[in-house]
Amino acid sequence: MTATLAKFDFKPGFNRESTQYAEEGKWYDGNRVRFRSGKPENMRGYTTKVPADTGTTMPIVSGKFDGSARALLAWRDNGNIRRALFGTPDKVYEFNGGNLYDITPLASTVALTSCFGTSVGTTRVCCSDGSHGRSVGDYVYFTSASTTIGSNIVLNNVVYPITSIINTNSFTISVTNTAAATSSTSGAANFNYYIATGTSVQTQGLGYGAGSYNADTPTSVGLSKITATGGNALVTVSCASAHGGSANDFIVFQNTTITNIAATVGGNLNLTKSAAGGPQFSIVSVNGTQVIISAAANASASGDVTSSFNMTALIYKQTTGSGTGRAWNTAATVGEGVNLDITQWSLDNWGEDVILNRKGSGIYYFDVDASTSPTRATSVTTSPVSVNSIIVSPNDRHLIALGANQYEASATVSGAFNPMLVRWSDQDDRTTWSPAKTNTAGEVVLTDGTRIVGANRSKNAINIWTDNSLWLMQFVGPPFTFKFSQAGTNCGLAGPHASIDYNGVTYWMGYDNFYSNSGQVQVLDCSVRKYIFDDLNTTYYDKVYTGINSEFREIVWLYAGGTSSECNKYVIYSPEQGYWVYGDTFFTTFRDREIFNNTLTTGATTTGNFLYDNEPDNVYTGDGSTLVSFIESADFDIDDGNKLMFMNRIIPDFELNDNKELVIKVSPKQFPESSVLTTVSKAISNTTNKIDFRARGRQAKIRVSCSSNGAEWEWGSIRLAFQPDGGR
Repeated sequence: MTATLAKFDFKPGFNRESTQYAEEGKWYDGNRVRFRSGKPENMRGYTTKVPADTGTTMPIVSGKFDGSARALLAWRDNGNIRRALFGTPDKVYEFNGGNLYDITPLASTVALTSCFGTSVGTTRVCCSDGSHGRSVGDYVYFTSASTTIGSNIVLNNVVYPITSIINTNSFTISVTNTAAATSSTSGAANFNYYIATGTSVQTQGLGYGAGSYNADTPTSVGLSKITATGGNALVTVSCASAHGGSANDFIVFQNTTITNIAATVGGNLNLTKSAAGGPQFSIVSVNGTQVIISAAANASASGDVTSSFNMTALIYKQTTGSGTGRAWNTAATVGEGVNLDITQWSLDNWGEDVILNRKGSGIYYFDVDASTSPTRATSVTTSPVSVNSIIVSPNDRHLIALGANQYEASATVSGAFNPMLVRWSDQDDRTTWSPAKTNTAGEVVLTDGTRIVGANRSKNAINIWTDNSLWLMQFVGPPFTFKFSQAGTNCGLAGPHASIDYNGVTYWMGYDNFYSNSGQVQVLDCSVRKYIFDDLNTTYYDKVYTGINSEFREIVWLYAGGTSSECNKYVIYSPEQGYWVYGDTFFTTFRDREIFNNTLTTGATTTGNFLYDNEPDNVYTGDGSTLVSFIESADFDIDDGNKLMFMNRIIPDFELNDNKELVIKVSPKQFPESSVLTTVSKAISNTTNKIDFRARGRQAKIRVSCSSNGAEWEWGSIRLAFQPDGGR
């Protein structure tokens, strides 16, 4: 009997909203492939941008950096120098001129004497600083060190992580060489403390002050003065506004900024202890906007603190009878604490310079022309002390804080924090935030949601998402400056970097769908929606990162899949061709090619975190290593599946560079739920015209894969020869 030669073409993109048999005529699975004119091809590779051993002297650092990047900005300065800047939970880095620079803001600098101790034969150095307020993993570097300690250890201009906390007055670091002598209370130096190290792992706040007590929702108030009396445990706290507290209520002081240690009062009383807040103090009495509390110990000195408050007060009113929280003086346990978010950054240009915000902290400014060495981002000291993210409005140039301390005229510091507040500075002035007749600073509280998640610029408006809705913020000029209108509801943003604008249309990942807004919010028709959201690790919505690959007209979402706590997957949407693909990755941020002529990424690997040139021309390896790619069809019927068919030849259509191989695998079945019959797997090269083989079945699927180092391939179609082989 003469064999029939049938051509099989499959619909572009991955399609798996149904069973593999129900998706007949489509591609079903794959990795590291995209589609060009409807045909699949493998993606290009990547190269490390800065080698790991380039940096030896601060501020130039090794290409391997500390922590996984959470935001990435690329731009050209006024001198046409290409620059990139990114923030991690540990530090902030800037790339230019082939080097990577540590530009992390400083929390504080203090000059100390008789401050080091060493022990002969060890690398441990004890550093003494009264009430230092540091934690293990925070960073410090020393300048103006007047002596060599331990006879042979030089500390100048080297950044060290703090390895242990001895007590409130001393901590240790580890140096590279062992001390040649034992010394104590020797040396002098300036201690330069970095902002506190954050986290990439979401944790649950437990213990006192972590969850709700038998109390109402707390009142958050700013502080104007704290007064302590030596030898007395009673402390007078003057609030910046009405607090509503009364005797026997309790108060928790919470750090409002991670840039500075909390204020120490009475010489020895630190009221916050940690960035998470606590411990709790009982209110003894109230007097107007003042509350009198009983501290844990007697103050060692008398005095007032009237400025540089790095905390706000959370006042919990005790209820009578049955309450909704746990009992008084009982620590929160697993399941009832609060989730402490991962460390996030938002970045935006201010001309050739950069505005930075670390979630929950203040606002920083990086001046590319700063004359200081090293050049660091510095605090915008007049900005709100606690901000969740920032964005700069185009043309009119207002610096906008999203989720921030509200303005309070009577407060000597920023007012209560409101996660739904949009607050902006004066036009073209990042330092003026107090509204007045002579400026355009202002604020608005959004509705429909519990917190602002993120924002991006689109045509004629700034898109602002809460966890449930989308708002448009448009510049209208005096007297209102901005107009706000709600564009959609039940369409919240998954994470602060989960949205992007592409050709005037905004695309974003929500909590269970992908969306677009071109004037009307719409749910995107996604052929892999169920697969992606079933795989997404919802604990790490905040790590979702969106980018554009304009070369291939793609929108890319990076996300943490399965049980991974770091981005390890991607999903791509082509707005112009309408297809979706997905695969594995290790990238955590993604920036389009407009600055560096290829997409720029950061990646977290087992060997460290690096900056990468992604998909440079003619590169099909990952730093020289093989990148495996494949694509697999859904099951398809052979001659409508009426009979068992005998297959004996494949005529493939493909493009492949010389000396490389593809592997084509045919997996026949008798029924959709039956096991695969004899699998045929054949290697093909650019000299292969046909493949002869023997297999039988009613249906089959085809898989094309490549594990050749440096291979570049494109798949066209396939012709399959078959003939009837019986009815069973």
